[in-house]
Amino acid sequence: AQVDWGSYGLIRVGETMRRLSFFVMVLCYSSQIYVEFTVSQTMEHFLACHQNAFAAFGGVPSRIMVDNLKSAVLSHPTGEAPVYNRRYLDFARYHGFTVSACGVAKGNEKGRVENGVGYVKKNFLAGAELPDFAAINPAAKIWLDTVANVRIHGETRKKPADMLASERPHLGPLPLHPYDIANVACVRASSQFRVALDSNRYSVPARFAGQRLTMKAYPDRLCFY
Repeated sequence: AQVDWGSYGLIRVGETMRRLSFFVMVLCYSSQIYVEFTVSQTMEHFLACHQNAFAAFGGVPSRIMVDNLKSAVLSHPTGEAPVYNRRYLDFARYHGFTVSACGVAKGNEKGRVENGVGYVKKNFLAGAELPDFAAINPAAKIWLDTVANVRIHGETRKKPADMLASERPHLGPLPLHPYDIANVACVRASSQFRVALDSNRYSVPARFAGQRLTMKAYPDRLCFY
């Protein structure tokens, strides 16, 4: 499989306007594509998108090719082996896949997913009227099921969904228990029982005012203890 991020414009998220990214994973044999829009490219979002893609495919690919993005590759000097992000390697070991990085300035090596990113922009996003963030991922899921994965693919001349049926037995099993993707940090609650994260302030129970807490940040929630 190959993965990459694409960028989208501003969209309403709650009461604010946020710039969105979208994650794309493409299986190399079937060309089955998975797309998910996020408000950030943090590690927890990156890993959550992987988990959701594996669930959508019904299994885990044996190898994933990435560009030299920081969530996966810390450094990749020309002519030398890449230094992978340890968290991503741990995630990969947990799920049973290996990681390979494109050569420096050789994004063409992951042409399938680059074409996938372009396809999302030209087909799904072109002319789309998506009023807020709550609407975009459900709309993307419908598009994947009714357009992207049932079209006649330009290279294979077959439908990706049909090809996936023969590829799925070769995918690794989904883990019995999900990998904990949370970003863990120590924080101190203010006297007004607030904690700061990414320039935002969040309330915690009043009994935590002034205390040091362990915060686990997930894409969709915060946990404190």
